[in-house]
Amino acid sequence: MESKKRISYVVLLLLTILIIAFITWAYSPLRPAEEVKEYLQSSNYVEVIREKNIYFIPRNFKKNYFENVGIIFYPGGHVDYTAYAPLAYRLAEKGITTVILNVPLSFAIFDVDSARTIINDTRFSDKEWFLAGHSLGGVAASEFLVKHPELVGIKVKGIIFLASYPARDISYLPIKSLCIYGSEDGILSPKTIKEKKALFPSSTEYVEILGGNHSQFGSYGLQKGDKEAKISAHEQISIVVKAIKEFLEKYTSQR
Repeated sequence: MESKKRISYVVLLLLTILIIAFITWAYSPLRPAEEVKEYLQSSNYVEVIREKNIYFIPRNFKKNYFENVGIIFYPGGHVDYTAYAPLAYRLAEKGITTVILNVPLSFAIFDVDSARTIINDTRFSDKEWFLAGHSLGGVAASEFLVKHPELVGIKVKGIIFLASYPARDISYLPIKSLCIYGSEDGILSPKTIKEKKALFPSSTEYVEILGGNHSQFGSYGLQKGDKEAKISAHEQISIVVKAIKEFLEKYTSQR
């Protein structure tokens, strides 16, 4: 009996240590680069609103072709969500309203339904949304589509994967899709993207960024396991913004 008590105590102690270790790790996500601060300030052409989530809203445009289109962005796993502010800000500079989701413990997969809050927000009742996500965030975005097929093609018009792929087969969904990845990605290789093509919507367009890596889709430094990029972070984000803009232009021209 004494031996069983001792074993139970040891097991409980180990579980407690593991839980504490996980919580400590989860509350210490990859931090944003110093430059991110300047992208969290409003300007003449972009209004930045910080609530639970962060909203990047275009303003003072004489003619905005993306007035009725927006992006809901799921951040990568264990990355501070503000690290994607430079990307979101630069999309807004092109006229594209972009919302970065603040997800539990910096893991979007813990709350795939978080996009629902934005979709139901009456401030954006005129918007048609494209979900987007980096790495694990792309997985979460695709899971939202699986959970809410009734919104596909109605309020959610497309999905954008950044160094990511769907965990489940969504090839049957009638939705626009874009996948952007880097040739130097050490975490999710181009080979893996190609191997997973059968899971993507059949409409998916693919853009490979020559010299781009995994980490530079955000602004948080070099992630462990990633390769060094052969282009600058600014250049990589410029290519991403251009690819997304061209992708959305095709959609708006077909409406």
